[in-house]
Amino acid sequence: MNNSNLKALFHSIYFSEDESEIDKVALKYSDIFTNQDNWVPLGGDDTNFSTIKNQQSSPIASLIEKVTNSIDAILMKKSYENEIHPKSNDAPKSMDEALIRFFPNYKNWDIPKYRRDQAKEIQIIADGKGPRKRKNLPTSVIIYDNGEGQHPEDFPDTFLSIKKGNKNEIHFVQGKYNMGGTGAIVFCGKRRYQLIASKRYDNKGDFGYTLIREHKKTEADNRKETWYEYLLIDEKIPSFPLNEPLDLGLEDREFTT
Repeated sequence: MNNSNLKALFHSIYFSEDESEIDKVALKYSDIFTNQDNWVPLGGDDTNFSTIKNQQSSPIASLIEKVTNSIDAILMKKSYENEIHPKSNDAPKSMDEALIRFFPNYKNWDIPKYRRDQAKEIQIIADGKGPRKRKNLPTSVIIYDNGEGQHPEDFPDTFLSIKKGNKNEIHFVQGKYNMGGTGAIVFCGKRRYQLIASKRYDNKGDFGYTLIREHKKTEADNRKETWYEYLLIDEKIPSFPLNEPLDLGLEDREFTT
């Protein structure tokens, strides 16, 4: 697929308000979605079902975990911007120390203006078919952070890994084993669709994205359990150059990184 088509596919998925609309996208791009060679098990493990299913007991806890990951991502970005490798001896030894070093004006967050400005760095957007009073209608949840971001080629070892332990030697963040990002999957509708999109904070490299889903078992699988998998196109994470900001419906900003 060329860059224009890859961008069109991302927009089609992102602006789908529920999984039924993503199913329509899957029909439109059926050559991609039905080709099992384009789908890879999360963490490279096709026995990941029980690991992911048992991570979180409630959707609220899984949502909190997402926001926790966003806080970690912002602290990591600040560390890199200050030319401090997060695993080095120069890095903060706790989250409190990171707050003081990376946000010297943090005490101003008690003032509404400063608090609002900082709050825009992490956003939770409830999307869907509304209206609010009708509880039976589906809701899509978008979590955005202005954190470190990842290059498309690094997705398999970061967003899409399980138990990698990438953060275990970083003392000023809360995450440890790269499992928080997958805890919400079991609460993502019947198909378990979860879109992940990112661009590295330094504005280098392409904008990448992938779609997670529960593998639809067939007779050929001959397995008791299914697994969770993510989308590749042409054997790599779908990506395209981001030469201008994207309007993704964020509060008071467009997406750049």
